Amino acid sequence: MQNTGTDRKAYSIHTSSGMDMDGLIKAIRHQNLGIRWRAALALGDIGEPAIKPLIRAMRENDHDVRWLAGLALGHIGERAIPQLLRALSEEDHDVRWHATRVLAGMGQVAIPHMIAALHDEDSDTQWRSAYVLSNIGEPAVEPLILALKDPLWWVRVRAAWALGEIGDRRAVEPLIQSVNDMDWYVRWSAADALGKIGDKRAAVCLSKALKEPDSFVQVPATWALGKLGSDAPVDTLIQCLKSGDWYVRWGAADALGNIGDARALDALRELAGDKDEYVRRAADNAIAKIGKKGGS
Repeated sequence: MQNTGTDRKAYSIHTSSGMDMDGLIKAIRHQNLGIRWRAALALGDIGEPAIKPLIRAMRENDHDVRWLAGLALGHIGERAIPQLLRALSEEDHDVRWHATRVLAGMGQVAIPHMIAALHDEDSDTQWRSAYVLSNIGEPAVEPLILALKDPLWWVRVRAAWALGEIGDRRAVEPLIQSVNDMDWYVRWSAADALGKIGDKRAAVCLSKALKEPDSFVQVPATWALGKLGSDAPVDTLIQCLKSGDWYVRWGAADALGNIGDARALDALRELAGDKDEYVRRAADNAIAKIGKKGGS
């Protein structure tokens, strides 16, 4: 296949030593995929002067153009982060998603910026920043542990969530401390994170959380204990089946099913007449799970 004159013109733009910015931006919209790729790489090589045009390209309707613009911004690296952080607040969902993806791919250089972005008053920006940190993974653990002590409750919540997603056991002791946080949402997030990590050191702390008056703390504690298996306080969870709050009864039944201890069977069978359908269903499922694990 022969190249058209347009193809040759676009190709010469991004292979010549004097690169033309407008020509490169046009080239990432070109119908030839190879030209698009080379243009994106060339824009990444240009660096800072290409950042704003690339951010604008991320707003275009063509998904490939957005993706290639993100590729170039990722190649530019840390210098593009301030503009990408602004893109997290764009009205267009796809622009926010692409900015999130690019930041996550930058790795360690993005961590201080994303920790700072957890303080943003916009909830969506907070969660996207936490998501980026969770995707960066192990290098973000220590900064996130420090963020568990931040004065802002929402920073502590997002940090606990990200640590649960990463699953690094260094976070267990700090998260155990956060189960006693003054804010119920932080306590909820810390208990949930401990369940995701699954470290048995959390059992005693989570048992205490079952005595919280707020079901939005008790229930994540039951879920977390359900993931800890045989080290979970079965007797305490059985007592939770008698709670006046259906949400707690439901969470305890689910946890007991996951633990698989036959001691819970009689108490679970008593829930057959529970007034709440979700509780009855959870009890039935728990009884079935225990039966499969060898309970009678």
